[in-house]
Amino acid sequence: MLIEGFGLKRYYQRGSETVKALDGVDIAIDAGEIVAILGPSGSGKTTLINLLSCLDAPTEGTLTVAGKSVAGLSEDELVEVRRGVLGFVFQDFSLLPTLTVTENVELPLLFLGLKAEASRTAAILEAVGLTDRAGHLPRELSGGQMQRVAIARALISGPKILVADEPTGNLDKKTGEAIIALFKKLAREEGLAILLTTHNTVFGEQADRTIVLEDGRVVWES
Repeated sequence: MLIEGFGLKRYYQRGSETVKALDGVDIAIDAGEIVAILGPSGSGKTTLINLLSCLDAPTEGTLTVAGKSVAGLSEDELVEVRRGVLGFVFQDFSLLPTLTVTENVELPLLFLGLKAEASRTAAILEAVGLTDRAGHLPRELSGGQMQRVAIARALISGPKILVADEPTGNLDKKTGEAIIALFKKLAREEGLAILLTTHNTVFGEQADRTIVLEDGRVVWES
């Protein structure tokens, strides 16, 4: 069990109003499992993702990530929980245009104070199908290839949990299907827990489990 949360709530004030962005959610995610979180805008998807990925702390409830209790932690303490445990993939890719594929992939290691190992970088690029693009710049890549670079960058520090926020949102159907297939491969072969949000119900149904939120609560799970 990599993530376990009970009674998760996230409230905040908007003037005199208390907004219940998340209002009592129980969730558990195992290693090697792909879990898709669906729901309309304002349903609580982003709030839940932020809690589970230690970008925010719950107002109430208990949350354990990779064996560490995170409820009530400060931002500095949340950073320490995230370090080496979580990898992030976003729909806008966020690649630096002047860096090659290899340099973009290895960039997180610089911030972690770690030295890049050419053999590991090569193995990750091979895993995401980008060996022949290692020296290319982002402008020389397709949208699907840029998303694969973003995934490789998230994997370079060896995370246990991969968080993907709308990872297929900017991709066509065929490319999106290829990214979902890659996620399945990573979960199966690397034992990664993959937590993703999507508006695409077809992609959501390909996950091991699907959780649907509405008004900050789980309304359906399969």
